[in-house]
Amino acid sequence: MDNILGLFEKLESQSLAVQPSRCVVVRNRNASCRRCAEACPTGAILVEGNDLAVAPERCIGCGTCATVCPTAALESKKPDDKGLLKAAVAAMQANDGVAVVMDEAMQAAAEGKYDPAKVVAVKSLARVDESLIAVLAAGGASSVVLVAGPRAATDGEGAAAADADPAAADSLATEAADEAAEVDAAVDRTARLVRDTAALLLETWGSDVTVKLTTKLPRSVRLTAPADFDTGRRGFFSSMRDEARAAAAITAEHVVREKLGAEEEEEPKFAKVGEDGTLPHFLPERRGRLLLALSNMGEPDDVMIDTRLFGHVIIDPEKCTSCQMCATFCPTEAIHKFGDAATAAETGKPFGIDHYTGRCVQCRCCEDICPTGALTLSTDVFAADVTKRGRSERIPMKPRARKVNDPKSIVNAMSALLNVPNVYER
Repeated sequence: MDNILGLFEKLESQSLAVQPSRCVVVRNRNASCRRCAEACPTGAILVEGNDLAVAPERCIGCGTCATVCPTAALESKKPDDKGLLKAAVAAMQANDGVAVVMDEAMQAAAEGKYDPAKVVAVKSLARVDESLIAVLAAGGASSVVLVAGPRAATDGEGAAAADADPAAADSLATEAADEAAEVDAAVDRTARLVRDTAALLLETWGSDVTVKLTTKLPRSVRLTAPADFDTGRRGFFSSMRDEARAAAAITAEHVVREKLGAEEEEEPKFAKVGEDGTLPHFLPERRGRLLLALSNMGEPDDVMIDTRLFGHVIIDPEKCTSCQMCATFCPTEAIHKFGDAATAAETGKPFGIDHYTGRCVQCRCCEDICPTGALTLSTDVFAADVTKRGRSERIPMKPRARKVNDPKSIVNAMSALLNVPNVYER
């Protein structure tokens, strides 16, 4: 667990915000989620055995890890989701409803040829997630166009090596090209996955907005007249201004704390169990925006959809021990306890779990920690359940064979385990 927390401390940077308490692996070490490491295009996040490690010098700030993280434990900055959405809406409105997002490579290749007011640039297209596309669609976009630029050429290192050793230069160029190809392929996989998922959601919710992934800028963003200003310089000074504001805010806060003698409270790394016996719950902001956008589009088709975003809990009653650990560790409260398990045997009142499909982020923590393998998570969900305000399903459970919080629970458990009717304690 220390390794996991160490990873998050190293990942925190100017381009990435980290909230360790949201990570399902931090919440429960038995969780198998490693999506950030699996999706990282440069191998900056590594899986070593059952631990995570990080090579910060390999991070390129593409935002892929934040896009695939189901619980938003990793969040992109510069811009953050709100800043990116604001810029995308402004560009869409300036481009007559066509929302155009391009990556850094296309920005460099098309410099001086496009109208910067009509396009939003991101480090890589893997930075874009379904909530951004859904909000644009619900907000009046006629189409969303994601534009990938050409592969970047190798830097001057190859030229320097060519002067010294042509053979070494060829080897270096080949290695650099292979690495660039791997990065492009990893980014493309995530971008295509998001495009396909968003397209399916829009179609299911009856939207005629199209989502296109291409290598060509649409003609509508073409610069028809030379700009009266240097857009690159304006962007530079705008960035510097934002940095100065952030630095000033941090400095002012530090001075105030120092004058008042106030000590800064450290955010706890581990979440504490609440009165209801569960860890704290949260709903990622991007999930909230996605659900609101879908709700604003109206009622979906009455069909089942299979995406990376939502899940449906299935419990085998014959294997379930009614421990409710799935609800205890569910980060978003997609699984919620109802009734009182401790008194159910005496009162006869029902208890169990309520399941909310729209809140399920498919982190699979519930599936990983179920002690008897009674729970499985299906990616097939009814579209109508996604935006349903109430629960999707109520799953009753049977009273436990042994009382909850019984002083003799350990003795009773050993008796059942050993299949011996009488186990005595001293």
